[in-house]
Amino acid sequence: MKARWTFLVLGSGAFAPGPGERGARVRNPAGYALDTGDGLLLFDFGFGNLRQLYRAGRRSREVRHAFFSHRHPDHVGDLAALLFQLRCDVKPEGGRLSLYGPRGFTAFVERLRGAYGPWLEPKGYALEVRELESGEKVARDGWTVSCRSVPHPAESLAYRLDSSGGSLCYSGDTGYDPGLAEFARGVDLSVLECTLPDSARYRWHLRVREALSLARESGARRSLLTHLSEGSGRQAARRLPRNVSLARDLQKLRL
Repeated sequence: MKARWTFLVLGSGAFAPGPGERGARVRNPAGYALDTGDGLLLFDFGFGNLRQLYRAGRRSREVRHAFFSHRHPDHVGDLAALLFQLRCDVKPEGGRLSLYGPRGFTAFVERLRGAYGPWLEPKGYALEVRELESGEKVARDGWTVSCRSVPHPAESLAYRLDSSGGSLCYSGDTGYDPGLAEFARGVDLSVLECTLPDSARYRWHLRVREALSLARESGARRSLLTHLSEGSGRQAARRLPRNVSLARDLQKLRL
């Protein structure tokens, strides 16, 4: 039997570091890593997540691919820090780093590199930056990542990974979209944003009831609610089915 891959939560919080429910420690903004046994795949890398990666006992040189859901700072904030370190210190194992994101991502990376002058330019490794359209796939040895547009300001993508080591779906930031349940159908792990309590009136993030509905409708083996605010975390904690849990910073799960 193939070894199951390990999913690591770097940051389970929302747009700013904030306290968790029941006095939990501060939640870092969004970031996740998947250990394939042959390097790491990142899903978003918000500010503070380079430090989180090292706190988890991992290293920048292990990162081979990074998938970004959208360009908000709480999801891309430590990309510059990662590129700076890879220029000045360690190099990616395999000599290559591939970055993926939605429409506009290539121009965003170029502006970022322009703002810092030479300090983010790759040195001693190859950097690939690729934009993905909804429905497009990235296939590598042992895994395939597909993407789907989701409703959130700025171009935003959800990602699904199918691999020899398990399957997962990551919603990124999204408003309620019934099609997301079908996109995540039957995965081993569904990682769903859950930013808002049910009383909130904002259509570009999921309320607790909406996140729980998508978790149920997808038929995922397990679901993890993340991108939590203090209010949504407190409310969701009282209503979790057996196969749904709240994400914690530095949490590890087998797919």
